[in-house]
Amino acid sequence: MSTDLAIVIPVYKKEYLTAAVQSIQHQTNQRFTAYICDDASPYDLESVINKLHLPENFLYHRFSVNAGQKSLATQWGRCVAQTKGEKWIWLFSDDDIADKNCVAAFYEAKKNNTGYDVYRFNTNKIDESGNLIKENVFPRHVSSAGFLNIKLNYLQESYIVESIFSREAFNRIGGFPDLPLAWAADDMLWTKIASDTGIFTIQSARVSWRYSGLNISSRKENKTGIIKLKASRQFIRWIYSKPQLLSKLDSKDLPVKWYIRQLKNLRKEMSLFEQLSAVTKVSRFSMRGWYYYFQMLKNESKIIGWLKKF
Repeated sequence: MSTDLAIVIPVYKKEYLTAAVQSIQHQTNQRFTAYICDDASPYDLESVINKLHLPENFLYHRFSVNAGQKSLATQWGRCVAQTKGEKWIWLFSDDDIADKNCVAAFYEAKKNNTGYDVYRFNTNKIDESGNLIKENVFPRHVSSAGFLNIKLNYLQESYIVESIFSREAFNRIGGFPDLPLAWAADDMLWTKIASDTGIFTIQSARVSWRYSGLNISSRKENKTGIIKLKASRQFIRWIYSKPQLLSKLDSKDLPVKWYIRQLKNLRKEMSLFEQLSAVTKVSRFSMRGWYYYFQMLKNESKIIGWLKKF
C-alpha cells in the first residue's frame, strides 16, 4: 500500500505497550507504515508484539545497544532512520493511546488545509489507569511564537506524541534537539519546524498522553530536577538567540519567568544552594530571574502563613 506516513514507535517499557500499539493497529485508515523500534529493552517486547498478530505494515526492529538512557534524541533519530522516506513522520510512544480515527483525520486535514509542516492533535492527559487528568486544547492555527506563548505561560500542555511533521522540515532543522532527558525538546522541535508555516491543530481526533510515573515528566529521583533545569536553560538560550522570535512573545522576560516556574515545580528535589545556582545561571539572560524567584518565595510564605492560622 502506498503511504506518505511513517508512524515511529520507540519502545522500551512493557506496562502499556499492548494498548499503545493496538491503538495504532486499529486505525480506521491504514495508509501508514508503523516502525516499532526496541531500544535494547531488558523485557521481551518482541513476544508482546508477536501476540498482537500485526499486519504487514507493522515492522519490528530491536537495537542491540540502548541509546535512550543516554540520549532520547539519539534514540528517536535512529528510529526515524529506520523509515523508508515517507513524507510525514509521527513519533509515537509505548504508553500513549491514539483515537482510532487519528490517521484518517490527519489525511483529511492535510487535504483541506495545505501548506503546514506540523499537524497536531489536541490531547487528553490521563493517569496510569486511563482516567482523565486534563484536556489540552489549542487554537486551530497558531504560529510558532503563538505556540510558545501558550506553552511558556502554562496555558496548555503539549507532548512529543501529538504531532505529525514534515520530513523535509525535520531534515532542514537538523533533527531532534538533543536536550538532557529530552526535557522541553518537543517545544523546541515544534517551534523550529513550524517557524515558516505555523501549526495546524486537528480537532476531530485526540491522543491520550499517559502520566504514569514511568515517563520522564513524572521522574523525581535524585538530581533529575537539576538535569531538567539544565535542559530548560538550553531551551531558553536558544529562544534568546532568535531576536525575531523573542520579539513576538508576550514579553522578553517570558522565557525566564517560565524557567522560574519550572524551578518552582522541581525545587523539592533540590537544595537551597542548587536553587540559587540555578537562578544565577539563568540571570545571564535576564536579571528579572531573581525578581521572579523571590516573588515565588514571597507568595509561598504568604500561603504558609495563612495556613498556620488554622
